[in-house]
Amino acid sequence: MDRISPGRFTITRNVFWGLLAVCCAMIVIGATVPLSQPRIPMNHMRAANSSVQLIAAERQYATRFPATGFTCDLRQLAQAGLVDTVLASGDKAGYHYELHGCNTNGTASVFSFSAVPIAQDRTGKFAFCANQEGVLWYAGDGSTEECFRARARWTRSTDGWPHSTQNGRARGF
Repeated sequence: MDRISPGRFTITRNVFWGLLAVCCAMIVIGATVPLSQPRIPMNHMRAANSSVQLIAAERQYATRFPATGFTCDLRQLAQAGLVDTVLASGDKAGYHYELHGCNTNGTASVFSFSAVPIAQDRTGKFAFCANQEGVLWYAGDGSTEECFRARARWTRSTDGWPHSTQNGRARGF
């Protein structure tokens, strides 16, 4: 019987190949299970972080370019060095970002944006939105309309799930 002796352990070739086959089977099975579900909380945190970056970028843009004011073009924010090129593409970490509400004639004094899951319940569950007020809101159903209607305030969380306050009372899920 052939034996493999790495260090002080001795195993037979049959046991070695059996263990290798089990490991390969686990990798194949693991590859067929969708990985998007465990990533949802991380995508929430990334989307919330990118949303906060967008609020800050819009404010900085309006300060740098007072004649223009806010912009509704993510690419302009990237050209000004205020957001990264991935966010400027409109899709990042399972979310689609879109700027709205800027007046294209004259100085834009208002803006709004939304961040919605690219694939609802697979890449994210919440919609995020904000406007020139600078408050980040979210909606549990992934709807931009609900996000702006409900105005549930997103507060920083470490687990990717909302811990919001609404009407002065803490609310968690």
